[in-house]
Amino acid sequence: MPLPAARFDADTVRHEWDVAADAYAQAQASGLDIYRLHVFGPAQIALCGDVAGRRLLDVGCGSGYFARAMAERGAVVTGVDLSPAMLAHARRQEQLTPLGVDYREGDAARLADCIGDLRFDIATSCLALQDMPELPAVLAGIHRALRPGGRLVASIAHPCTDTPFRRWERGPAGGKRWLCIDRYFERGPLCYEWKDWAYPFTTTAQHATLEDWIGALLAAGFVLRGLYEPRPDGAAIAAHPALQDAARLPYFLLFDLQRGAG
Repeated sequence: MPLPAARFDADTVRHEWDVAADAYAQAQASGLDIYRLHVFGPAQIALCGDVAGRRLLDVGCGSGYFARAMAERGAVVTGVDLSPAMLAHARRQEQLTPLGVDYREGDAARLADCIGDLRFDIATSCLALQDMPELPAVLAGIHRALRPGGRLVASIAHPCTDTPFRRWERGPAGGKRWLCIDRYFERGPLCYEWKDWAYPFTTTAQHATLEDWIGALLAAGFVLRGLYEPRPDGAAIAAHPALQDAARLPYFLLFDLQRGAG
């Protein structure tokens, strides 16, 4: 269960993800990060559609998972992230397997400082927006960075199931019986403990209601094209039985948005 966070600012987020970077990158490389690799990641890739030749901005690119996926499909990718340690993994992978991704260090709330006057056909953010303390500034910067009619395709932790109180009720054999959630309307930053990775670490993310998320996106000037709740298919569950819980309840939410006028 997440705990209320004492601080939620750019310096805190940068430090947390610098600490987490090695374990996080290892989890993706080893296949441990099964929800990213088999649930919301593939769903977001599919939602982006044909990106060949498109200029694409990946906001909160981390160690480069989604930026590489887009570059492999022909996009001309610029990735922005706050954490130098996460970017070090991304750049190391770019050296090993060059895809032409341009990684830039900076705060997404001050996007113009990272990308200048560059403009993009599509922007993406793969499970990162909830980790950003100044969300209105982030969304305004993405809106400015998109060409007229450009798209934002983003995934977040589902606000209806990722609540301040969250616990699986388990049966005698340890199986997951039902998910207990509460305090949905208690907005604010929460501290998450990651215990089952190469080493334990903590990160901070903002819990907001679905109403808040939609309101923030519309206020930034985006038009909502679609809303999706990805879940694993039978093949993914057969290969990774631990994914069964994500087939019962929505853990993730995908936004398909278009830059409005202005």
